[in-house]
Amino acid sequence: MVLSWRQLASLLGPAGPMLPQVAWMASPQANDRRILLRAPQALTISRVDAVLSGGTSPSVSFSLRHGADVSATGTAATTDPITVTSTTTGSASTSFQSPTIPSGHWFWLQVTAVSGAPQALTVAVLFS
Repeated sequence: MVLSWRQLASLLGPAGPMLPQVAWMASPQANDRRILLRAPQALTISRVDAVLSGGTSPSVSFSLRHGADVSATGTAATTDPITVTSTTTGSASTSFQSPTIPSGHWFWLQVTAVSGAPQALTVAVLFS
């Protein structure tokens, strides 16, 4: 039996939230920027997990931002940058002042400060 696209989609169920977006940056430096996505629909950030690899007492602070123009400053998801210092269990952030990314906006990670020469930063952003 041949299924139409509509029938096939109904078997898969309703569309769910966006898959987590993961960014990995080798040797992060202040002002590094990594574009994560262009929002296909309005998205809401629900959690951000981050962990560092290597370094001596490493620390990285970063901001999650969105906007229609990636060359502009954009809107920050949090008032203060997110800081991660863990090289083992990582850290989780669940409180955001501006968690909604409008449809069509670009979404990026901007490193604001680095110390301890970390070898890598990994950030996973989950949406609800």
